[in-house]
Amino acid sequence: MKPQSQLSSTRGAGRSRPYGRKTGQRKAQKAGRPTLDELERRKAKVMEVATDLFVHNGYAATSLVDVAKAAGVATRTLYQHFGDKEALFIEVVTARKSGAVFLPHSLAECETLFDGLMQVARYVCEVSYRPHSVNLMRLTIAESQRFPDFMMRLIQKTFAYFRASVASMFSELEKRKLAPQTDTAKSAALFVDLILGTTPLLVYAGWSSSQPTDAELEERVELFILGRFGPAVAKRARVAKSAKAAA
Repeated sequence: MKPQSQLSSTRGAGRSRPYGRKTGQRKAQKAGRPTLDELERRKAKVMEVATDLFVHNGYAATSLVDVAKAAGVATRTLYQHFGDKEALFIEVVTARKSGAVFLPHSLAECETLFDGLMQVARYVCEVSYRPHSVNLMRLTIAESQRFPDFMMRLIQKTFAYFRASVASMFSELEKRKLAPQTDTAKSAALFVDLILGTTPLLVYAGWSSSQPTDAELEERVELFILGRFGPAVAKRARVAKSAKAAA
């Protein structure tokens, strides 16, 4: 029979070996984990590939396996980061970072209400008539027969995001003291409808490819200012803020 001291040392030595192996495994796993930058790059790649596959093959004919193979990632990775195919498709259509439909919205420096709203009008047109936007809208329309509830929810969510982006630009104009305070959500809805009219429907149907000219946008912006803010604001809409303060 071994002395107690020898038993203790033996037990300790027995425990130290598996503990050392587990520690090494943990270090190896930790070292193999992708960085945040790498995860962002993988996500951007998935978004790019998924957009192309959905547009060219259709929603029904595109599977998560197809997306995973083309993006060079495991299918389980898609489930972990995006969920199911519906969730991925919604992400493709509504995500701002991918630029599939939405572009980052911001206002450059401007001295007048008219100039600020012209920026908003150009943003509205750029988002609505970009090739990816047109292709994805055509896809949702085409697939609405087979997936009516899902596509209806998607369209509603897309337009809600779009109008929220425009409303934030109206809020920025208010903060800069260029626009009167109003219900920015309502202003955004009215502005988008006036700027776009029925042209997107004609473009999505393939019946027209024309977009409003700058002269047409100017006319619509002037009409919006008059109707939404009244004659007094419309009269000074092209007057610089500094000139108004001096007066």
